[in-house]
Amino acid sequence: MIKNSRSKMVIMYGSSIAGILLGFLISVLHTKLLGAEKFGDFKFIETVVRFIGSLVSVGFFISLTRLLAINDDRIKERKYVGLFTIVFLIISLIGIILILLFSFIEPYFFGHGLSIIFRKYFFVVSAVIGQLALNEILKGMHKINYLVIFNVIPGTVYVIILYFLSFYLTIGVEFILFLYYLLIFLAVVVAILYLKPKFNFDKKMYRTLLVENKHNGRPIYYGSLAGVATTHIAGFSISYYLTNTEVGFYMLALTVCSPILIVPSVLGTIYFKEFVHLKSIPRKVLGFSFLFTCIALIIFYLLIETVVVYVYGDSFLPVSVMSKYLIFGFILHGLGDLFNRFLGAKGKGKLLRNAAFLVGVVNVIGYTVFISLFDINGAILTKILASCLYMSVMIYYYFNFDKN
Repeated sequence: MIKNSRSKMVIMYGSSIAGILLGFLISVLHTKLLGAEKFGDFKFIETVVRFIGSLVSVGFFISLTRLLAINDDRIKERKYVGLFTIVFLIISLIGIILILLFSFIEPYFFGHGLSIIFRKYFFVVSAVIGQLALNEILKGMHKINYLVIFNVIPGTVYVIILYFLSFYLTIGVEFILFLYYLLIFLAVVVAILYLKPKFNFDKKMYRTLLVENKHNGRPIYYGSLAGVATTHIAGFSISYYLTNTEVGFYMLALTVCSPILIVPSVLGTIYFKEFVHLKSIPRKVLGFSFLFTCIALIIFYLLIETVVVYVYGDSFLPVSVMSKYLIFGFILHGLGDLFNRFLGAKGKGKLLRNAAFLVGVVNVIGYTVFISLFDINGAILTKILASCLYMSVMIYYYFNFDKN
């Protein structure tokens, strides 16, 4: 098992590095093709779509992930995939309805002239929901190779196509939305078909899902709604109080900082199924996560300003300034995520919910009041404070669970 975990860890780290490079290339292409203002519009649209995507799942994907993690029956696994497919279709329909409703509200609150784009590309929300859901489901099934392919191939194809088309076409926000999320949606469909879902599941499996969702999935969902979905408020508030250009700068800074999450995130994914049976997180896992996070921070500070100016241009210089502060929030959040994964594998959904509620309170206050008072600095401060609280609560819950 250890040897298997190590090999999968190598694969996951390799794919994560590839994912970083892809995300980097995608952000470079987007900023070069769109410019600061249009890039901000694109990130605002993504913020709305991802907020709705995080809103509609009601915990079912989290519940299915844990049911798959504790399941050892291959036939039953395919039936759970079938159940997942039905749930995905229903939740996607709800997401589409919400995005269409938002398109009629947008002119009255934001007035960026983007309502027609939300209506034309409503399918984007289904792609986002499917991407988020499959990342969870594949983790529960411990299909690390599938997870790697699913996360790398669509982005690779997208970069290649967009790069060559940029020589012949004028690329705008609509084209990027259509191409990028169409490829993700197709990847979701192919992945589901490859998992060979069986739809002849009985009512007992459905009831098991409802029970799991009641005791674990839904509490985590409520927590996620408070702790994760509330982070999207930043995009709404920055757009409302400032401009979409500032939205683009802030979101790009988040993208630049996100690689620091690789070490704890990959370890949490690799060991998720094993965490179900372990009494505590192995010390080597904690030590490895902390050491390499520190090394990554040093490298980040040495390179960030040079990389931003050289790659994105002087017009995106504010991104490097924001990143130097935001990176500390990401470090704290990443370390907290490792403890989160362990508690999630143990079915401690209510603890995760409680922690996320606390973080959510900070997010709501910070991303509304602080931004209105301190502009973009309010968003940066909120991210750091929320992440510090998140890590502290996760560590507290973990050590109390370990004692019991």
